[in-house]
Amino acid sequence: MKSLMFGCLVAMTGMVSAVQISVTADKVIAEVPRTLYGTGMEDVNHEIYGGLDAQRLYDESFEETEPAQLIAIDRTVNGSSGKVCGRQWTPILGGGGYEAQDEKVKHLGRRSQVLMPNGGIAGVWNAGLNGWGVPCREGRKLLGHVWVKGRVTRLEVSLQRADGRRTYATVELKYDAEKDWARADFALVPRITDPQARFVISATGEGKIWIDDAYLADEPTNVFGKIGCREDIVDAFRREGLTFLRWGGSMSNSENLLFRNQKGDRAPYDGYWFKTSSTGFLYKEFAEMAQAMKLPFAFSIFAYETTEEAEKIAAWTKKFDGDVYVEIGNEECSGFTPACGKKDLASIRRYCESVRRLVPAMRKVNPRLKFVNAVMWFGDQMPLMEEAFTLTDGICEYWDVHVSNDKANAVGAVYGPVHQFRELLRRKNPQSTMKAAVFEENGRSHGLKRALGHASGLMALRQFGDFVLTSCPANALQPYGHNDNGWDQGQIFFTTDKVWLQPYGWAQQMASANHRDLLVKSGSSDKDVLLSATRDRANTSLVVHFVNPTTEAKPLEISFADRPGLKLVKATVLTSASLDDHNPPDDPDRVSPKDVTAAFRAQSTLPPLSYLIVEYRAE
Repeated sequence: MKSLMFGCLVAMTGMVSAVQISVTADKVIAEVPRTLYGTGMEDVNHEIYGGLDAQRLYDESFEETEPAQLIAIDRTVNGSSGKVCGRQWTPILGGGGYEAQDEKVKHLGRRSQVLMPNGGIAGVWNAGLNGWGVPCREGRKLLGHVWVKGRVTRLEVSLQRADGRRTYATVELKYDAEKDWARADFALVPRITDPQARFVISATGEGKIWIDDAYLADEPTNVFGKIGCREDIVDAFRREGLTFLRWGGSMSNSENLLFRNQKGDRAPYDGYWFKTSSTGFLYKEFAEMAQAMKLPFAFSIFAYETTEEAEKIAAWTKKFDGDVYVEIGNEECSGFTPACGKKDLASIRRYCESVRRLVPAMRKVNPRLKFVNAVMWFGDQMPLMEEAFTLTDGICEYWDVHVSNDKANAVGAVYGPVHQFRELLRRKNPQSTMKAAVFEENGRSHGLKRALGHASGLMALRQFGDFVLTSCPANALQPYGHNDNGWDQGQIFFTTDKVWLQPYGWAQQMASANHRDLLVKSGSSDKDVLLSATRDRANTSLVVHFVNPTTEAKPLEISFADRPGLKLVKATVLTSASLDDHNPPDDPDRVSPKDVTAAFRAQSTLPPLSYLIVEYRAE
């Protein structure tokens, strides 16, 4: 379809004067870092817990509550508050059975769930994040466990159809929990494929049993599954061609959860974005995922961490082979949250004092670590920025400069803040070695407009060469149909059983797959035709990136001043009819890269609303 559209454009633009494009391959402007193509993630819109985290259940420790009368249960257990499981778990009761939450007997968190069948049945079911369902695939094993205390005649777990009228797999749990909590492990092998099943824990017969800390995940098939990742999401990261990973954001504003003492491998906590969150997938698992992907990575810690805890973090990082970047906080002194402080001199100095305490202590433990200043960049608050720079220059290697690219032409929006920062360095200390790291590239869309914005933003950043470590679009992941916090900007979308790239993610894939190390001189006679040209060090391969943010096709006439013999090898385009076009789950490749080599060879035309990459090679 796209190739046919491209061919029609060739015919339509035959009489339009061509845009003059010039490329001088021998004129090197900058060296482009391979780490430029990053992504950022934090638990916004269920990116992690409910997304990347392999855990298929939500609220595994029964932390959410509802008044008992809402489901016609008025008994209490051991003096509990008469609350029952919240919206993530639903009771199953029959024949005299009852259940309630118990705030005195618990394994993790603030409460557990108690089941008393009384000759009938007492149970609960969970269908994952917001009831989306637990995906069953015929013959694909799911592994799990639940902590139990007490004894009933029979305790079993099962996978059922959403309405409970059909059972796909069931197993009786074996445990010894008369005196204390015990972990009951199980494996379920569904006999049918159903992406919207439910997981059930049920007690029958007589007795009384407490349950807590339930876990269910697909059986791992590779190292990423063993770490605790959804393997299909990691596959999408790799398909995107990422070269840098960033973790943290607002999750570090209140405390660093990695090194807090917790009982067990997973523990519930009150999340920054959501009431129910889990420590099951945090910095440790993220870092191990990055290591397995063989990628450099950055993570944020609490800006006012104790020196002792910071040293423990530094010692832990020594296990990783590649480059590790530690950001001290997130968007500090922004005024967004109390932990960040205000946009004033006192907050700047308080934060920088903590940086000057933590960084030397961590660097002494692990000299290989690199550190990032997290003061939120405000170009209109230059005296504050200058103070933050003066106090962290020579201590932090990088400054996290956030940018916005919510327009199809984002060159100015992205270039401006980084340029301001570089000028501050040149003005205050020309010998400074501090550089920029764009750890958040923000907007509020995920369609074609955002893809063009990202592609044009990369054009701006290439001009800075290795002064910019990476550009990490935010946010990496988004569950389809969810936009809980206004951040409708996922590069990768997912449901319980599907994962696919949005145009924004495809733009990153195209840029990464066509990376060349050296930015060379290029120019356009039309200000609306955005471009950058890069080549390899051997000067045998040259790539030109084009963005056309307008609704008009642009015929091109490309000249190579010093390489007349270059041969067109491949042309790839990302385009659609509207800037709002995106990829739904039933048509995940609707806006995706298309090979238009033949059409471009016939006539060089830049389609409207497009990101085009053309590769040339020396004869």
